[in-house]
Amino acid sequence: MKLQFKSSEQDSMSSIYVKRVYRPHTGGDWHFHKEFELIYFLKGQGMRIVGDHISNFQKGELVLVGQWLPHLWRNEEDNFTGETTDFIVVKFTRKFGDVDLFLMPELLHIKALLKEASSGLLFSKKVRKSVHEDLLQLTQAESSEKLILLLSVLRKLVKSEKYQKLSGPNFTLPKEVSGENRLQKVINYISTNYANSFGLEDIAKIAAMTPPAFCRFFKTRTNKTFSLFLNEVRISKACQLLINGEAPIKQICYDVGFTSLTNFNRTFKSFKKVSPSNYRDRYSNFRHQNLKEVS
Repeated sequence: MKLQFKSSEQDSMSSIYVKRVYRPHTGGDWHFHKEFELIYFLKGQGMRIVGDHISNFQKGELVLVGQWLPHLWRNEEDNFTGETTDFIVVKFTRKFGDVDLFLMPELLHIKALLKEASSGLLFSKKVRKSVHEDLLQLTQAESSEKLILLLSVLRKLVKSEKYQKLSGPNFTLPKEVSGENRLQKVINYISTNYANSFGLEDIAKIAAMTPPAFCRFFKTRTNKTFSLFLNEVRISKACQLLINGEAPIKQICYDVGFTSLTNFNRTFKSFKKVSPSNYRDRYSNFRHQNLKEVS
């Protein structure tokens, strides 16, 4: 499995690709492309990897991904509620025809936002609400209306100034990627097989490298050690199971690939600053409070 360069399924007469997607689950590979990507989840939950950032995504999430920035949204077909994943994806480049639209003085503020998107930007709930209707309209718009709606969305994102940068700097891949196919193979293997037992020697074989060479390679490409990256993926999955399921913590420990409950608890607390049981209680109390407010 190679690092995938994906170009949009754009109409040759359109500079903007827009699609609303309904799926039982999202299971795409870690990939990158030349377009900016704005992705808005109306339903769904799972794991998100943007550059070197690993976390969970929930419905309502809105993220702007920069050009050439590797990313992945994934959950499993049997993921918790069985709720269909429903999301809107908008892809565009800086050029419309032969014109770089964002060099216009009136749009330089949007150009600055797009530069920030090289790290991936996660927007606040208030911002998401402000662009919700525009994004829905984009999925139904004629070609001539798409640019107007897209600029409206980007203008609102700029005005908000409320976003979280996801990835560290300098994680975008060059247009001609050399040596990244093996990284893609490793990332996809980890995100798919995190629950299985495998170690450094196993993953080094997948990359066709010696363990010392692989450690240097992985650290250089991701700014993380292999063990740290693997634990981030496993803890991210554990968080999903704790929030959305009823399984005992000991079972979750083994389901996400840990072989020792003590090690799981210690690792979980190092990432989340609370124990797994406290983490579950916190979200349980939050949901209970929300239900009381609605009823």
